[in-house]
Amino acid sequence: MSPNTWVIEMPNQKTRLHTYPRRVSPYRAPSQARDAFIREPPPAGPDAPPKTSDHPVFEDIRTIMAVLKASGLMPIYEQVSDYEVGPPTKTNEFYSFFVRGVVHALTIFNIYSLFTPISGQLFFSYRETDNVNQWIELLLCILTYTLTVFVCGRNTKSMLRIMNEILQLDEEVRRQFGAKLNENFGFSVKFLVGIAVSQAYIIVLKIYAVQGEITPTSYILLAFYALQNGLTATYIVFASALLRIVYIRFNFINKLLNGYSYGQQQKRKGRRNPNPATMENFPEDSLFIYRMHNKLLRIYKGINDCCNLILVSFLGYSFYTVTTNCYNLFVQITAKGMLSSNILQWCLAWLCMHVSLLALLSRSCGLTTREVGIYISDKFAANHHKWFYLQANATSQILARVYAKAIEYKNIIDKFLTKSIKQEVQFTAYGFFAIDNSTLFKIFSAVTTYLVILIQFKQLEDSKSEDLLPETPSV
Repeated sequence: MSPNTWVIEMPNQKTRLHTYPRRVSPYRAPSQARDAFIREPPPAGPDAPPKTSDHPVFEDIRTIMAVLKASGLMPIYEQVSDYEVGPPTKTNEFYSFFVRGVVHALTIFNIYSLFTPISGQLFFSYRETDNVNQWIELLLCILTYTLTVFVCGRNTKSMLRIMNEILQLDEEVRRQFGAKLNENFGFSVKFLVGIAVSQAYIIVLKIYAVQGEITPTSYILLAFYALQNGLTATYIVFASALLRIVYIRFNFINKLLNGYSYGQQQKRKGRRNPNPATMENFPEDSLFIYRMHNKLLRIYKGINDCCNLILVSFLGYSFYTVTTNCYNLFVQITAKGMLSSNILQWCLAWLCMHVSLLALLSRSCGLTTREVGIYISDKFAANHHKWFYLQANATSQILARVYAKAIEYKNIIDKFLTKSIKQEVQFTAYGFFAIDNSTLFKIFSAVTTYLVILIQFKQLEDSKSEDLLPETPSV
């Protein structure tokens, strides 16, 4: 056995107080708002409803998953059972491959159009700097979506494995504790509608702003531009929903552990509880919690591995888009006699979409990382019935204040905490930087810096144009 391996000594079957599986949940009573994660047995007979195509854990995000399947960003998997999905059939696999091929062909065509005068009518402004910024922004959009399609096609098996691990983990929780885990994911549908409306509005503004008759090539470029932005944003919402799913399950085990803390044990003294989380049950539950914790960490890291390249590209594109639109707003506000309501609406629409997506991604990553991240200080005492200083980790903080008088319980807690020391967990953008609640602030700090540089270029361009003006002869 390696020195880093540890084993929790479990009581034998004769000494167990409860027959396995034991249904004890941190939730005191089943909630009607949580029933979407448990599939109720269908009634027998001819009036039985047809079997749903998706497992309830993904029921709330089925709309956004349907969009990603249709666009080739997600595999069209087969439902093997209630808690297992299988690989796509040959027909579905060919469809996804065909869609990705069309996307790459359109990418080559649009990049060629950007480097030729064909798309010149789409770039209009009062200054040369603005035209360059719009051109770079459109190029980044094309490259971001192309990279998203490529990464999603490469990670098809990894995404199916993540989904199966989530489903299997839910089955184990249901068997062991009878828990119903759910959270309202209505935000995904709201974001999907908002993305579609904003992209349609932006394209309408662009069409009305173009001078002269729009060529078919420009129509194709605009349509593909809106589709790319919409699908990339949709994938970011999907990644945020997956992180919320992981957060709910980590929150469940933290609530379960909290039942063994000193404060909760003291509250239960003198009370009658049909399912008390007594310390006699702790050895039995601790092994399941530890196994569930490790599975969730693997799922968490798997999601990060599938999304890290996409996140790097999207954050770079979103940063540039926010910067250029803030700059255009500044130009419109400070301009004299050049105010354009079309450009103002264009900038505000882009800012609303990208800022909301950045806020959603930062909050989802920060919320899950705070619940997941294991980063324990070396300073924790041997008696775990007190509060101790830990750097940042909900699971370890709760575990460190578990009430344990018996020496065997203290050994279990010591081994769990020792295994977790300095095991840093972060959701990163390909390892370049961590994504958490502070990411939005860091992006806006960088936007401010780059905005100052753009304003200086604008002032330099204005001074050059003033120098070129002929001097009026004095009378």
